[in-house]
Amino acid sequence: MTTDPEATIRPFSHLFPSMVAKTPDIDSGEQPPFNSPAHGKDAPLDTPPVINHGVDYVIVFRYPIKSSDDRLQLEQKVVDGFEALATKLTHAQLFFEVKQGQERGTLLVLVGCPQARLYAEYKAQRARDFLLGITVESTDLVPTNSNKDDLSASSPLRQGFTEAVRLQLIYDILTSSEKAGGADISPHVDPFVDSIMPLHNDNFNKKWISTWSKKWLIDNDDLCNIRNHFGEKIAFYFAFVQFYFLWLMIPAGLGVLVYFTHSNTLSIWYSISMLVWGITFTEMWKRKQMELAVQWGVLNCSKHEKQMSAFKGDKTVPDQITGEERPFVPAWKIILRRALTLPAVALGAAFLMVIVGLVFVLQLFLHEYYTGPFQKFLHYAPTIGYVLLIPTMSGIYSKWVRLLTNWEMHQTETSWEYNYTQKIFVANFLVSYLSLFFIAWIYIPFGDHVLPYLNEFNVSHDHKKVDFQRLQDQLVYFIVTGQIVGFLTEMVLPYAMSWAMPKVKNISTKLVHSVSSKTDVGDNINSNTTPDIALSPEENLDFTKKLDRETGLEEYNIYTDYVEMVIQFGYVAMFSPVWPLTALCCVANNWVELRSDAVKICKYTRRPIPLRAENIGPWLRNMETIVWLSSITMGSFAYLFHPTTDLHSSYVPLYTLMAILLSEHLFAGLRLAIQSIISVIPSWPDLRIKKEDYMIKRNWLQRLDGSNSNISPKTLDEKITHDPMAKHWSKGMDSESRAEAAIRLVRNQFKSG
Repeated sequence: MTTDPEATIRPFSHLFPSMVAKTPDIDSGEQPPFNSPAHGKDAPLDTPPVINHGVDYVIVFRYPIKSSDDRLQLEQKVVDGFEALATKLTHAQLFFEVKQGQERGTLLVLVGCPQARLYAEYKAQRARDFLLGITVESTDLVPTNSNKDDLSASSPLRQGFTEAVRLQLIYDILTSSEKAGGADISPHVDPFVDSIMPLHNDNFNKKWISTWSKKWLIDNDDLCNIRNHFGEKIAFYFAFVQFYFLWLMIPAGLGVLVYFTHSNTLSIWYSISMLVWGITFTEMWKRKQMELAVQWGVLNCSKHEKQMSAFKGDKTVPDQITGEERPFVPAWKIILRRALTLPAVALGAAFLMVIVGLVFVLQLFLHEYYTGPFQKFLHYAPTIGYVLLIPTMSGIYSKWVRLLTNWEMHQTETSWEYNYTQKIFVANFLVSYLSLFFIAWIYIPFGDHVLPYLNEFNVSHDHKKVDFQRLQDQLVYFIVTGQIVGFLTEMVLPYAMSWAMPKVKNISTKLVHSVSSKTDVGDNINSNTTPDIALSPEENLDFTKKLDRETGLEEYNIYTDYVEMVIQFGYVAMFSPVWPLTALCCVANNWVELRSDAVKICKYTRRPIPLRAENIGPWLRNMETIVWLSSITMGSFAYLFHPTTDLHSSYVPLYTLMAILLSEHLFAGLRLAIQSIISVIPSWPDLRIKKEDYMIKRNWLQRLDGSNSNISPKTLDEKITHDPMAKHWSKGMDSESRAEAAIRLVRNQFKSG
């Protein structure tokens, strides 16, 4: 099939189904009307109002105008690439239309999905979920000739799809293999396919920001709205931040009390309290995310490990479970690649460590020792360096490890996400905590030994005694500076860029058009001549501006938001005893963070692709590791910073190790006790899971039984009477006669006794 992007394509917005703004609670009894009276292959479909003029996804098709290749060869490559893309969309039974992008060499392929295709994909997904043991209602697995009365009130086939479910299904169609009925489109794998993105729902975004700006606390309905609009993966992030925000109230309150009672010393009881809090928080979050997974119907969805589109393999082999053909790569190739990435990741992490170390040493020297010229001005140099260097270097490192993770040939998205998350976490762990560990375990015990070397090199200094206060100052510096930098990079900088970039693009576009109009006018695709969706001129202009604006945004990276929260959790869990107001600062920051992240998603990034998730992924394990490390910091700090400890004693290393060993044993005992206590508390998800499992099995047993009726007692008696063993057991006596004979034996025994 050959598709010319300039050919006239029929308007299709009137064919598009609507998105339901809210999924009703299963137990609330709320049942919106179902728009389709039947669910067969040729079922008539109603057409409710559409969002974004029926455009579900935009495929950004970007190609070079100039290249080292021959111009005709390049043109043919681009045409072939687009023909392949159009063929895939057509075979997947999707609608599409093409518009010229704002930049030269960019086409925007607007994609929509017919209602019948959407229902077919939903039924296939639920059947697959059932086979893999994922939470599914038995009524969702109805035959294709069933009507709406056979469906449960919560079934999307009855009440309509939420935006998240709709977009998630269409994304599966776009990216799944052709054998599975999908289009098999993958950015950066298919020629010139740059990205796949859904469009924002502007009405929802405005309402979301307006509602949250007026609320102090986020409730369950708000989380459900996020889930219905952005999918479970984004909803789990906001649920986690809200849960963490509420749990921070405990150490924040205790911290204020400790701050006024132990301002210059480390409180042992507060350290133990923080250890208990860290263990309890992680255990309670396990239960909370389990509840959300059951409530949202995504429990065990991780069992469906979606294959990476970029994973092609050397050959295809049958899957050992499903029998489907899947790409295969020998294990030794995968092991070799992942082994080779370790030095590369270590090199990137070491580079970050060097940058952090240089900033720290410079700060230490200028604050503690330097008394020369421009001291007052140089005093702020480390802060400026930290603000400028660390976020930039961290961003470069993130892109570096993303490339490495892609090169590791991960077969599933779950595997890719885990490995990428761990690489990001390790680097941020080093950047955030390395200097604090250096101060606590090296500089404070041995800092006074630096003075002789300063005197030897005639360095003027105003050195003060190295003590607990130095670590506290550094912690305050990190927390306050980090939160300010985070706000600037997440909110202020994107706002400035969103204001400046359109003006820069307009100027550059005018310059490019003025030059290109003299040379190759015929190569431009004028947006006015490109077939438009059936819109008025004003609507078409607004929609074109929306397309240009959103395609120019960065993709939302949930990993950076997660790592920010987990690193902050580390400050609270490991270093709150050093500065008791740490948790209080984090409470204030997270209240703002919840709302700033909402604004960032709505205005400064592309709309995230809705994805299913049953938890927060590897981040929980990282937090558990941090809690374990907090037992080490608690024990070492308790000894090193005790007023009676002589840091110049030769026994300091030995006693520090003994304190750490004791603290680790305390951690193990506390965790076992807390887990035992929490396990005793009843959990409604467990009961609901068992109930749903029972209902599914019962319904399927009823379907397997064609008569679906019980055998009557009369019929059963007749069958027993004619049973071949009946004569053997009767021997001329019925059951009543045998019972009477037995009773006579009992009475005779008592008489004879």
